[in-house]
Amino acid sequence: MENYQRILVATDFSEQSIAAVKKAKNLAKGINAKIELLHVIEIPIYPVLEDVAVMGMPVLWDEELAESIQKNAEVQLKKIADQYDLTQFMSVMGNPSDEIITLAKANKIDLIVMGFHGLSGIKKLIGSTTHSVINDAPCDVLAVKHKSE
Repeated sequence: MENYQRILVATDFSEQSIAAVKKAKNLAKGINAKIELLHVIEIPIYPVLEDVAVMGMPVLWDEELAESIQKNAEVQLKKIADQYDLTQFMSVMGNPSDEIITLAKANKIDLIVMGFHGLSGIKKLIGSTTHSVINDAPCDVLAVKHKSE
């Protein structure tokens, strides 16, 4: 078995990602590894149609909304961290797979643990965050399936 010392768990608060937290916690306990918990707030992308003047469009993503979403994510993360006795957790905004990979590289993560599927079912059709992370991660990735699958 690989000598994993630093484990990054990515959560979107779905049942799948909670199963990943549980799996990472059990794995870390057995090998004395440190766990970092991450939630990425995906900034929505709005398509611009040919007949819509971009200059006339109202701001679709405002800072108050972003702050509110970030605060809510921090509250949910703290609940998970407290429940599973985790001390390192953070939320960031951006593209989930890019942010997970960036943090894994920056923090010299040995293993990324995440749910096999997350909240957005439509991504199953166009390529999931998990699939992207598996392909581009600088380390091993464990994709955890929830028992109901």
